[in-house]
Amino acid sequence: MTALLYTKNTGSEGPDRARESRRWSWLITVLKVGLSVLAFAIVALTVDLSAAWERAANQSIPYIILSAAILSVQLLLAGLRWHAILARLGTKPSLRDSIGLYYISAFFNAYLWGAVGGDVLRAWLTYRRQLSAKVAVNSVVLDRIAAIAGVALLVLATAPIFFARVGNSLPMYIPLGFACAGLAGIIVAANLRRIPAAWLGSRLARYLQSLGGSVQQILLTPKAALPVLGFAIAAQIALGVATFSMAASLGMKVTMLDCIVLMQPVALLASLPISVGGWGVRETAVVLLFGLIGVPSSAALVLSLQLGLLAFLVVLPGGILWLLLQIKERAPRPPA
Repeated sequence: MTALLYTKNTGSEGPDRARESRRWSWLITVLKVGLSVLAFAIVALTVDLSAAWERAANQSIPYIILSAAILSVQLLLAGLRWHAILARLGTKPSLRDSIGLYYISAFFNAYLWGAVGGDVLRAWLTYRRQLSAKVAVNSVVLDRIAAIAGVALLVLATAPIFFARVGNSLPMYIPLGFACAGLAGIIVAANLRRIPAAWLGSRLARYLQSLGGSVQQILLTPKAALPVLGFAIAAQIALGVATFSMAASLGMKVTMLDCIVLMQPVALLASLPISVGGWGVRETAVVLLFGLIGVPSSAALVLSLQLGLLAFLVVLPGGILWLLLQIKERAPRPPA
């Protein structure tokens, strides 16, 4: 996304840098695919696949439909989170445009392996709506940070409930560590606004200073942070409720509180850029964490896979909105 802010190639360095960038991109993609495949293989070797298939074959369809509806609400809440960020950055965004662009972004994030392709597109489309490149990029970066902050806050808030339920469990300390690191990272990012003037000779340094100021303005100022983090936390609670509905369709003996608590560390781990769209990592985390409350690994695997597939379906309207946007932009304009 920072390519919107600064691109500087001289002489023959441009093609060389582009080739090097493509090599690294392919290498990272291969590593992500490899980790997803490895995680799936490990889970498959430890799960009774015939029992998993039997659970899937006897599901309650109405609960699946309800789960899809709740995941759609989660997307709406996430769009409102980004809309609140845009408004706090001094823009006057249309709510319809904010939700529409967020849906388009979610569609491409789901269907592109890079997991951030939709964010890059959202920043570009926002920039094309007469906003500065800095505001467009910062809004998307801040939205990502706010989403992670919402998950981290819920992980910390629900950890005592989890420990009371299953005891002092070692696996839970991993997401707790990530949650604390993420929140500490936000404070560090905010302090980038204090970069000394002597270091501001490069565009990157100036951008980081600008981003630090935006982090302070949006996430560490109570008046702005409350609505943004409120939507972020509400979106994660919606994920937990959707998980409970899907679990009910599979006949799993869990409570809604169980699902809200356990899906926060799952979401945090799946958001790490180490796999393809969180696949494999999410399944491993769900099997492990839900196993701590007595859920069979076969049921947990089906639950995770179906939530992932359902997420693919609920973002399809974003693809339709993208096509409509292309049609609108290519339509001949009337003469002035």
